[in-house]
Amino acid sequence: MKKTIFCAIAALMLMGCQKSLEERAEQEARDYTRKFCPTPVYNHTRTDSLVFDRQSLTFIYYCTLTDFMDDAKLIEENRQMLTDGLRQSIQESTGLKVYKDAGYSFRYVLRSEKSPDTILYESTFQM
Repeated sequence: MKKTIFCAIAALMLMGCQKSLEERAEQEARDYTRKFCPTPVYNHTRTDSLVFDRQSLTFIYYCTLTDFMDDAKLIEENRQMLTDGLRQSIQESTGLKVYKDAGYSFRYVLRSEKSPDTILYESTFQM
């Protein structure tokens, strides 16, 4: 009988300590930004930060394009290929599965390194 009561209390305590999915998403975005951002440049792209917007349930990736990719005309000419590549990357990401299953969105904001106020590409993906 004591074991049953102890197990029930332990289970309730563990459930009370669990974070909501939104809290978990906020924490993961903060942790990623704090630990890894800005990331090293890879494929002419640097991730500057990752934030989670709780109201819209959206992860927002703020990135900077460098070198020859920092070109508005080039980005516009290849917009569909860029969109398809980002969508595929999200679809194939096993680390995002719980958020995709919950209906969260993923937004990318790509800025120019030469002119940081210039947004070269912006898109939101709903999986």
